[in-house]
This record gives sequence, C-alpha cells and structure tokens, in this order.
Amino acid sequence: MSYLPLTFETSEIFPRKSITLRPGIHIMMSSGIPESSLERKNGTTSSIFELSYSRRDALYGEVGHRAVELKPGYASLGFLNQAHGHSEYDIGVDIRLYSIWISPSVFNDFCRATGGGSGTAFQSFQHGAYYNCNFKTSPREESILYKLDDFFNHETEEMNLLFLESQILELMSLNLERLFGKSDAEQAEVSLSRSDMDSLILAHEILLSRLENPPSLLELSRLIQMNDCKLKRAFKHYYGQTVYGFIRNQRLEKAFSLIEDQHLNVSQAAFSVGYTNTGHFSQSFLRKFGIYPSQLVRK
Repeated sequence: MSYLPLTFETSEIFPRKSITLRPGIHIMMSSGIPESSLERKNGTTSSIFELSYSRRDALYGEVGHRAVELKPGYASLGFLNQAHGHSEYDIGVDIRLYSIWISPSVFNDFCRATGGGSGTAFQSFQHGAYYNCNFKTSPREESILYKLDDFFNHETEEMNLLFLESQILELMSLNLERLFGKSDAEQAEVSLSRSDMDSLILAHEILLSRLENPPSLLELSRLIQMNDCKLKRAFKHYYGQTVYGFIRNQRLEKAFSLIEDQHLNVSQAAFSVGYTNTGHFSQSFLRKFGIYPSQLVRK
C-alpha cells in the first residue's frame, strides 16, 4: 500500500477493503451496519482529493468545521489540505461507502488528460482546509457503481485490479468534465428510472448472449418492455455507444480472443461472431485494432 496522508482508526467497517491501484490512486470500501453508536475522527496531513459515493443510507459528518452529507445518488468531490473530520453513525445505519483518493499530482495529470486547459489544477478548486461539491449521479455513472458493487460482492483473492482501475478512471473522467462545466445535451434529455436502468442491464445481457444472431431493435425493445425510440437514446446514454455499436465492438473483441487464444483462422473467427462477409469483417477489425485479423493469425 502506497503512502496516503490520512489519519484514521480502522475497524471492521472502516475500511473493509483498501486497495492501491497505482501510485497516487487508492480506493477504500467501507461496509457494515453498526451494532452500537459509532463515532469516528479522521484527518489529513497534506493535500489530497477524495471522490465519495454512499451506496446505502445517507451519511453525515463534519470536515474542517464544515457539515458534510453523503447522499445516495450523488457524487461527493472533496479537496482537502490539512483538515480534521468527525462523524457519528447511529445503530442500524446501513453503510456502503466508496472513497477514491487521488494525489494532487495525479489529479493534475487527469485534468490535462480530460482537456481542462492550462492553469486548471488541484489548487484551482482548493479553498482553505476543505472544499466540497456534489453532483447528482448520471445513469452511466450508476452503471459503473453497479459494477463496483458486483466487484466487491464477489471479490476473490485474485481480483482483476485492471478492471477496477478502469472503472475508477471513468468515474474520475465524468466528474472532471462536470468540474470543467462541460455538458452533454443528449445526456440532459434522458431521464431514467431505476426500472429503466434494470431494463437496460437486461438488454446488455441479452445482446451478449446473442452476439452471433442479435435481436433487432424492435425485438429487443419488446424483450425488455421499453419503447424502441427510448431504448436507442437510453442505451447510448447509459453505455456510451449505440446498440449496433455495442454489438459490433463486442463481436470484434470476441473475434480477437478467438484468434489469439483459440487459434481460429480469419473465416472461423468471423463466422463464429456472426459475420458472413470476411472482407467486411477484416476491414472492421482493422479500424478497431489497427491490424488485419490475418496479421494476428500469423503472430
């Protein structure tokens, strides 16, 4: 575990899991239900950024003499210098908290990578010992958080840390774009209920199970009981790509695996994922991976 400028008492709940993904990027997962009233004090010894999500009940505390509320359905962004915190938890409160810690230098790298512009850095958002802002989570963000829930619910000794890091990086990208004031008009037009999101997850599972012969958009909309126009808009909003774009990408990724791992030839891989025209398959493969499938076969 790399050094984190944090001071806190550990317990069975806080944190239940603590993982360093790379220098300057760390995630803590806290989970449990207190059997008695719980009081915690913590602090920071130098500057750090925190991105937090409460997945169960609302949590309350105080940092640097400022009241803090972590509500389900919201991302909480905190810019800390040297600050002390205090929080209390009642009996029976359901705690499921993700705390993503980013060092200022890595935060600044992320700002540049997401197009924040020159002069945009950790110090741009830091005001005193503690500054906090909250954003309502988007359906795309909730999709990532569902994946984190599943990851930690089914963790094994050999965890896929690359997958975990990819989810954390996407969460950071989404929230940095909010900080920079970048808006997505299409996102703003889509409002999804929890039932809608469950339907989209079902659509995702159906498509993965039928890559070789996927349902039409109308058939898929009937299977998940969602209007086809809403399905098109909602799927792109939720997964960041169209239904057909998702099918194409998944087919090509599966074909890549079939060639590399199972040593299929070009025609076998193409037919296995539903392509009937090997020429079209080869061109699509080239656009996605930068090489022809025949080159991968020879390797």
